Amino acid sequence: MQKTSYCNARTGRVKATLLGILLVFAGVPAVALGAEQASLNEELSGHYSRDGNNGSPAETAGNNIYIKFFADRWVGMLFIPYPYASGVDAPVVTQVFEAARKQASSAALMKGKFDLLSEAATIQIERYGYLEGRIVFECGSLAPCTIRLGEGFLELIKPGVINEHIVRYDHVATP
Repeated sequence: MQKTSYCNARTGRVKATLLGILLVFAGVPAVALGAEQASLNEELSGHYSRDGNNGSPAETAGNNIYIKFFADRWVGMLFIPYPYASGVDAPVVTQVFEAARKQASSAALMKGKFDLLSEAATIQIERYGYLEGRIVFECGSLAPCTIRLGEGFLELIKPGVINEHIVRYDHVATP
C-alpha cells in the first residue's frame, strides 16, 4: 500500500495562501502611492509661495521662500533675497526653478542669478518620498521635513529642538 503525505499537500496550500496574502498587502501601498502621485501631478503646474512673503516674515528671514515639485519626485526650495524678491513676478520664479533644475543632475544646493534675476538667489533641490500620507525630504534641519498637501496650499513641517514649525505655502499656478 502506498503512503500519502497529507502534510506536503497542506504545506503547498498554506504557501499559496500566504503568497496570495503577501501580494495583496504589497499591492495596497502601491495603489495609495499612485493616488498621492496623481494628486501631486495636478500641482506641478506652478509653485508654492510662503505665507508672509513680501511681509514681516520675509523681512525677518531676509528672503522670500518658494517650493516647487518636479517630475520624477524632485522638490526645490528657492530663497530670493528680500526686499529684491518683492519685485520678482511669479512666472520668473517658475523660470528660475526650471533653469536650476536643468543645471542639477542630482541633489544640489546652488546659488546664482540663473540668467533671470538681478540678485543671486539660493535653491536647494532634493529627492522626496512618501511616509504616512506625507511628502518627506531633506531640508537642512535636524531631521527631514515633511509636507502636508491641502486644497490649493501645503504645510511645510520643519522639526525644531522644542517643537515643530509649521509654515503654510499657497499654490501659485503659472501657465
